[in-house]
Amino acid sequence: MGARSFFDRAAHWLLTGAPWWLLAFVLLYTAGGAFLGWRAAYEVLVGLTAPGQTQHSAFAYVLSLSGWLLVPAIIGGAAGYFLGRQIDARRPLSEEQVRERVANPEPPATPEPDRDRGLRIRSLAELEAEGGEGRRFVEKYVAGPHTRNREVAEEHWSATVQFVADNWARLEGLTPVEAAVEAERLARAAAFNAAQMDRCFVCDQNHRA
Repeated sequence: MGARSFFDRAAHWLLTGAPWWLLAFVLLYTAGGAFLGWRAAYEVLVGLTAPGQTQHSAFAYVLSLSGWLLVPAIIGGAAGYFLGRQIDARRPLSEEQVRERVANPEPPATPEPDRDRGLRIRSLAELEAEGGEGRRFVEKYVAGPHTRNREVAEEHWSATVQFVADNWARLEGLTPVEAAVEAERLARAAAFNAAQMDRCFVCDQNHRA
C-alpha cells in the first residue's frame, strides 16, 4: 500500500510539478544561449566548460548548477517511476497458484531435429538446465567418470547418443524428434550402466576394443 501510494505521489508530481521545473530549465537554457552562445551554454550545462571561463561567469554558475541538479533529478525520477510501475505490476502468485505450478510443472523441451544429421543432441548444459535430476545425472554419470573433464565428457556424451541412434533398430521409423528423445533416453541408461564401473559408455567400448 505504501509503495502504491508512493507511485501515485510520483505520478502526481510528474504531471504537476515536473513540467514547471522543465519549463524553468528551458527558459534558463534559452537565456544561457542568448548570453553565452548556444555551444557555450551547452558545454557549461553538461560540465565540459567551467563557468569561470565564460564572459558571464555569474550566470554561467547558475546554469551549471541547474545542469548538475535538475537534469539528473528529472531523468532519474521519471526512470524510477516507470521502473517502479513495472515492478509493481508483477504481483506475487497466490498460494493456490504456487501449488498448481508445483503439481503441474511444464514438460521439458523436446529436442528439435538437427538439419544436417537429422538428430538433435542436447548438450550437457541443456541437460543441467532441467534442474536437480539433470544436474545429478551429468555430475555423477557423465562428468564423474572423466574426473570432471568437461570437454571430454561433452564429447563422449554426444558420441553415446549418436552411437545409440545409429545402432538401435527400435529407432527406425521414428521421426527425427522422436528418435532424438528415444536416443537420449537410451543413452542415459547406457551412461548409468557404464558409470557403475567408473567409466562412461564410450570409455567402456574403447576398453573392450
